[in-house]
Amino acid sequence: MGRTEKRFSEGLAWLRFVLNSESSMPVVSDWRTLYEFADKQKITGVCDPTKYDVRIGIDVLSLWLRDLEQIKASSSLLNKRVEELNCLLDETGFRHCILKGQGNAEMYPEPLMRMPGDIDVWVDADDESIERFVKNKFPEAAKSYKHIKYPIFDDVPVDVHETPLKFCSPKNNKRLQQWIEDNKKEQFEHRIQFTGVGKEINVPTARFNAVYQLGHMLIHLYDEGIGLRHFVDHYYVLKNLNVSDKERTEIVRDLKSLGLLRFAKAVMWIEKEVLGLRTEGCIVESDEKLGTKLLEDVLEGGNFGKYSERYRGWTGFYWMGMIEAMRILKLMNFAPSEAGFCFLRKMKTAFRYGVQ
Repeated sequence: MGRTEKRFSEGLAWLRFVLNSESSMPVVSDWRTLYEFADKQKITGVCDPTKYDVRIGIDVLSLWLRDLEQIKASSSLLNKRVEELNCLLDETGFRHCILKGQGNAEMYPEPLMRMPGDIDVWVDADDESIERFVKNKFPEAAKSYKHIKYPIFDDVPVDVHETPLKFCSPKNNKRLQQWIEDNKKEQFEHRIQFTGVGKEINVPTARFNAVYQLGHMLIHLYDEGIGLRHFVDHYYVLKNLNVSDKERTEIVRDLKSLGLLRFAKAVMWIEKEVLGLRTEGCIVESDEKLGTKLLEDVLEGGNFGKYSERYRGWTGFYWMGMIEAMRILKLMNFAPSEAGFCFLRKMKTAFRYGVQ
């Protein structure tokens, strides 16, 4: 990785240390740079240095303590809203399941220290029924091809999905939707206790998340970018994965069928070599070449690619769309079929804005 590796080496070493208590504490020469690294990747709660005997300076310490309090408060609020949403949907009769986010947080040693986002809920109903349910109360609710906004709370965004994931590749998406259909019953029946919540909440199983969240990461990689928070989430999914050898073989089969195997090998390299996941926790063998290429993009762009320098000097939807399309070509090896259709979609969007 050259210069990229040197620039982020202390941050990556610290992340590996906090994820693996048996590893040795690394030397950190610049805590402000490490804080900025953690903030860019949205893992400041995970990388909390206040639990260790280190001197980080009062200025950086105050920034970190502020963030830790905000993360804890936001996570507690989201858990409360998840409980309220769960009760509301129970009354409607819709089977439902909370995706990613706060469900992932419960796999962390300190659930309230995962940087929270919005609430994504999968509802077991067709697209028209979900839209009718949401727009009955919120007629102006925004709808995209992935979800519909459900502004039931003033302080927390909620996205309602009729399917947890969609691929751009028609062939892979058809297989994905069948895989989801074949596995959905167990997801709507799997319940866990959320921190600070009195009621158990429906969330997917680790077996489902091991595949589904890789697909979610791939979609975001080609759409905008992914950060280390995604990898830490999946790292804890795999640490909580308790399956037989037969089930592991089935996971590999599913990854192949869905066009996710090469991407999974890249993710495994990062989770094993960078984050410290044990070999027995890996679901496929790792690929160093693919993994280092993926890590470079993750470190350059930060969480959801929001910190990327690739748009510097360019303005307008047309040029930004073209830049995004060219980036997809550079990352095509992870999932060629999906990348090809994502590239065409970006080009179509860019040209549509270009002729206006």
